Amino acid sequence: MPIETLDPKNSVLFLGSGFSADATNIANEKLPAGQPLLERLAEAIGESPRDHDLKSAADAFAHRFDVSLYEILYNTFTVSSVLDYQRDILSLPWARIYTTNYDDMISSVKGGSYPIFTFDDDRPRTLPQSFAVHLHGSIRKATESDVETQLILNSLSYDVITRDHPTWFYEFQRDRRTFDACYFMGFSLGDHHITGLMAAGETSARRTHFITRNPPKQQLVERAPPYGEIVPIGFDGFADLAKTLPPSPKPANPRSLESFKFLQRGIDAKPLVDPTPVEIFNLVTFGNFNQGRFFNTVRDDSYVAKRWKSVESALALLSTNKTVLILSRLGNGKTVFTSILARDASENGYKCYLWRRAGKRLAQDLEVIRAERQALIIFDDYDAAIDNIERVSAGVPDAKFVVTIRTGQQDVRLHEVLTKLPQPMKRINLDLFSDEDKKHLHKLLDRAGARTGQFDDIINSSREIREIVTQLYNHAQIREKISDGVAKASSEMVQILALASLIKWAGVELDDSDLQELAECDVYGELKRSGGLGADFLSGADDRVEMRSALLSEYLLQRILTPKQVLDACYTITTTSTRRRGERVHRLLAGVLMKDSTLKRFLKFHAGIDQTLDRHYTRLSNDMAVNDEPLFWLQYAIFMKRTGKVAKARMFLTTGYDRASKILGFKTYQLDTQALSIYLLEEAGSNSPTVEGLDDILISIKLVSDMISEQSHRQYAIEVLGEIPAFIDARQHALENTEKVALVFELNRTSITLAALPAEDRAYYGSDIVRSKLEQAIAKLVQTT
Repeated sequence: MPIETLDPKNSVLFLGSGFSADATNIANEKLPAGQPLLERLAEAIGESPRDHDLKSAADAFAHRFDVSLYEILYNTFTVSSVLDYQRDILSLPWARIYTTNYDDMISSVKGGSYPIFTFDDDRPRTLPQSFAVHLHGSIRKATESDVETQLILNSLSYDVITRDHPTWFYEFQRDRRTFDACYFMGFSLGDHHITGLMAAGETSARRTHFITRNPPKQQLVERAPPYGEIVPIGFDGFADLAKTLPPSPKPANPRSLESFKFLQRGIDAKPLVDPTPVEIFNLVTFGNFNQGRFFNTVRDDSYVAKRWKSVESALALLSTNKTVLILSRLGNGKTVFTSILARDASENGYKCYLWRRAGKRLAQDLEVIRAERQALIIFDDYDAAIDNIERVSAGVPDAKFVVTIRTGQQDVRLHEVLTKLPQPMKRINLDLFSDEDKKHLHKLLDRAGARTGQFDDIINSSREIREIVTQLYNHAQIREKISDGVAKASSEMVQILALASLIKWAGVELDDSDLQELAECDVYGELKRSGGLGADFLSGADDRVEMRSALLSEYLLQRILTPKQVLDACYTITTTSTRRRGERVHRLLAGVLMKDSTLKRFLKFHAGIDQTLDRHYTRLSNDMAVNDEPLFWLQYAIFMKRTGKVAKARMFLTTGYDRASKILGFKTYQLDTQALSIYLLEEAGSNSPTVEGLDDILISIKLVSDMISEQSHRQYAIEVLGEIPAFIDARQHALENTEKVALVFELNRTSITLAALPAEDRAYYGSDIVRSKLEQAIAKLVQTT
């Protein structure tokens, strides 16, 4: 298709060496690329280019004092004049310019004040509105002493910078999928380094254009279709076209928004047809929920269990509150419920929008939503809500919000929930599956031809959806289907399933480019080759490949995949995400998958898991980025404590504190709570006539007691304080009177803090039970003083 619109302010330009060809350098020569550059370097050292690649030729200069590599490269890539089309194209107000070229053409055309970064520059917290990035280095930044490290000359070097300096490569991946369009000029898909960063998702491919000469090279014709469209008009033709093309139109109505999906009956303008029996069965068993199908069904109750009472409660709460928080445990139907709620809310006058991602036209999207009025904005990802809800609320002041969250997340992030989500706020808990909901589910399964006496018993005996679905997975027919499908899948597809399952279970959202990087294969190609297996388990909608169901993900991890497959995937994600811990989503993902409790949960149906996990933690410790992470050593310490190796637990905890001291502003709350637990356990098992670690214990009690006032840390603080009575029972005989007095002082202070909690919090956290046990321990100490 021809290019019909062009909006450089909302587009990305990517330049390869072919774009710079025919410009003139300060040596009055044409700029070379690839083989011509290699020939130039080989000629300078008097050797044949057949005996070298770019890197080996550059290395040879280290042993020569009669020629300078820097001087040759400086003269080669410092531009003295450019062609008209090069100037015209670069002069356009591109939002982003990425290039693998070393030359300074961009700076020459844009001027010295134009922001330009190279691969090893830090990403500023606030990015300029427009800038360029030299992904493989720039002659402007190189010097005589570092030219070989500043200019990336071969594949090995490419792999090194991707590992050690990934920031701008991730930025490119995000930008390619976020901006209106991405135009590649002079770029060859033979460059495996950049091609490996390009997910072949349909949405990204529709936005990607390869501007080539006419006719294009056959290699590009064969390789380009999964990644984008070839436009064979030449660079000069593009420059001429850019002078006449109009910008893409602004979003005209709710259906054309980029950052949101408009939800209402007839969403896809398709005929309203009820789901087939197979679709219903796949939803109940595999979590294969098709949102478009739901909004195009004739009857509200023909696809999902309606959950009438919960929907009515949520609508009532929305009438008087700004935000409704939908919470439940893993696998209890939050995603499906938001669609049910949106359909009913739209019948009650709301305009419902599901958050997708922060597109570059977010401000324009918000203008459309604000003009439509009566907006109900749904965040089906808690972290996305925390990152974006403030600016969405500011852009649409009258909007109401629905945010989903797992119960466990709410417990540890309550302070964040209360301070960052728009108030007033109320909650709807989906954990209880009512008798009325069960009757409806019976009818759905009956219509699907899947109702059996065994299924009826499973539904009737379950209190939650997750109980029903988990038992269905263990139904012989379904379990066999899942096992056979995974057994017949390619090793690449199994790895994708393992990675996607871990990501889904952790409750985070990653782009398909992230999954592509982790899997190190063409994810979309494997999906196509997998046939029905991929369709059953994975969704490729909205340019994001993810598992359809968190509960199915857990089942695969626990029951179908081998421990090695699970832990290899954990290792891949943990090491990669630790290197990207500056990004919130990766910090959360690495933190979850490092946890001893998480790993133990995944492997709980296998024998010898402690030995397996010991090897896993040892393997992780050999990764430099993970080794520098304080929370890794915390989890390693927890594992050692759980397996009875208390001395090693304390040693690893000390290492965690050491790593934390090297990170500016690092908060040691998690280390502090675990420190008290380890100190207590260590002393309780000691045969020493004195309590040698009492000072550490007293300091830790004070630190942990102070955490009670912080809602985000309260749960863990109360739990570890509950371990103190066991220590006193075991070691009170070894305490001196002065030591008992000091301990009583800290415990009384802790008891007073617990007593001051609101009645609702005391009931929720069970703090009165802990306080009662502490007071009994205090009485024992006083009696023996």
